[in-house]
Amino acid sequence: MRPLRWVWGNLSSLLLAFTLAVAVWIVAVISEDPTDTRELISPIAIDYIGLRQGLLIVGDPPPASGRVTLRAPLSVWDLISLDSVGLTVDLTGLEEGTHSLEVRPILNVEPARVEDHQPQTVTITLERAATTSIDVEVVTLGEPQLGYRTSAASASPARTILLGAVSQVDQLASVRAEVNVSDRREDFEQEVTLVALDRAGNRLLGLQFDPARVLISVQIEPRERFQLVSVVPNLEGEEALSEAGYRLTDVSVTPEVVTVFSADPEALEALPGFVLTLPLDLSGATGDLERRLSLDLPDGISPVENQGVLVRVSIAPVEGTITLSRVVEVRGLAVGLFATLSPEAVDIILTGPLPTLNSLQLEDVRVIVDLLDLGPGTHQIPPQVIISQTDVENEPVFPATIEVTISNTPPPSP
Repeated sequence: MRPLRWVWGNLSSLLLAFTLAVAVWIVAVISEDPTDTRELISPIAIDYIGLRQGLLIVGDPPPASGRVTLRAPLSVWDLISLDSVGLTVDLTGLEEGTHSLEVRPILNVEPARVEDHQPQTVTITLERAATTSIDVEVVTLGEPQLGYRTSAASASPARTILLGAVSQVDQLASVRAEVNVSDRREDFEQEVTLVALDRAGNRLLGLQFDPARVLISVQIEPRERFQLVSVVPNLEGEEALSEAGYRLTDVSVTPEVVTVFSADPEALEALPGFVLTLPLDLSGATGDLERRLSLDLPDGISPVENQGVLVRVSIAPVEGTITLSRVVEVRGLAVGLFATLSPEAVDIILTGPLPTLNSLQLEDVRVIVDLLDLGPGTHQIPPQVIISQTDVENEPVFPATIEVTISNTPPPSP
């Protein structure tokens, strides 16, 4: 009985000692792994769960994300990721109307805890959903080029299904697909987004389309007394260009097609589908040309826009090959020495633009052998070709080596 009596007599002291021991342990743990409070840098998505089938959230959309502040030991922060934190709003059992709901935080990492989160509550308005099917109305904006008109415009698919709140679906008057035809003169297709309108022509937001985009096909045709024709550049002097060693590499015209007008329907009917430009003479050209030319139109035919067309012609020299023979020159022979070459001349094959090749002079192509630091004896030396024209290249010379005999006495005269 004495031990029990002693415990009861010293209970307060024992409790104080235990409390102090726990406090010391907590202080030791905190000092080794202190806690830290932080707001997560990234916003956390709010998950709205439990929405009853047949209801929709209408009005101003509730917030899609929020901010979360956590408190956790430093050793735990590395374990926290966006996947372990969440915010939810439970819509289970809610009927039509406006509701103020609590935003609940979720944290899957222990011993971390949520210190704060925003927003704390959200206001949501629910309304019964409705669907309807409606034809797509195609609306063209602007006007085609002068002399053209829009003959037809259709949507594919021609109908769409809409899903939305009953109050929005009841206001629906039309669904439009708007396409701009300004400055068009040919048929085209374009994918556009559908727009829902009420009876006053105001846009209805919040409705879901299936499909939300349709393919619009627009047909553009010339008005009466107008016709679309291709433009063909009228080039002259191509034979002289070829004789000079040049060739055409590209020809383009802008615009490629033009619209012409005539008060005489028979004159339009007689057009072959293209018109020529005024002549462009290529004689003497050695590079690219760019000219603005008028159209060569038959009597009674006039262009709708009389600004002419831009013709661009790319011209390049014809690549060719020639063979030349050159006497080999000696360079670097020491004073008092004499050299005999065998053979004394070589053949050179040159490739490059024909105009350059045909204009080469004797001094433009030279062949040398370098005898620097060579003494008496017989040597096999590869010749070096020196060409003054940078756009000309040479193949290996023939022969590829020259036999050079160096002596102290001059060679006998022939």
